[in-house]
Amino acid sequence: MDTSINNIDEVVAAYFRKLEELGLGDWLDKVFPTWSTFREIESLSGESGEAVVEHFAEKLRDKIHPEVAAEVLGASPEAAVWLMARRIAMWYLQLALEMGVVRER
Repeated sequence: MDTSINNIDEVVAAYFRKLEELGLGDWLDKVFPTWSTFREIESLSGESGEAVVEHFAEKLRDKIHPEVAAEVLGASPEAAVWLMARRIAMWYLQLALEMGVVRER
């Protein structure tokens, strides 16, 4: 199985790199998935993929650095936070699929 950070969305990877460059690794730690993330995805397995992404995007909003996301995405901080949260949530779902935590319908 080839599940790793190498499968990450390029925009999310750019955000992660920028956080590290700026010495803001604690912000990266806030959004990196844990086993509890995957258990939560598993518990939502009856929901649509879009519902799961929205659920996690909402949870991630306060964990996204607004200025860094804005710089990476070239958007206002408010819009950038929401867009980055959705992209990270989609990455979570992709990882969960690759790891067999959930299946596509």
